[in-house]
Amino acid sequence: MVGFRNYTAGAAVSNWWSDNNNAIAFGRGDKGFVIINREDHEVSNTFQTSLPAGSYCDVTQGSLAADGKSCTGPTVTVGSGGAITATVPAMHALAVHGGAKVAAPGP
Repeated sequence: MVGFRNYTAGAAVSNWWSDNNNAIAFGRGDKGFVIINREDHEVSNTFQTSLPAGSYCDVTQGSLAADGKSCTGPTVTVGSGGAITATVPAMHALAVHGGAKVAAPGP
């Protein structure tokens, strides 16, 4: 999460979401997006972000591999419209940022 903080530093809060209880989600401009679930049950939703489409490492559970083409943990897909569909278990979080975007496979 230090990498998330460092990468998104200075970017304005955007795309705020709350379940009006103990789960929130927000972006840091087009730099990153985080979902924090402090509920006693999982939270599932489609969250709007300002991130470019692609595959990102969930930096709460892994990091971008040295080759930039894979992640040591789960990945999250941001669709062409910037949406993430995610299920976050109780008392967990999910965070993605541009510094942990998985490179598209190439030749």
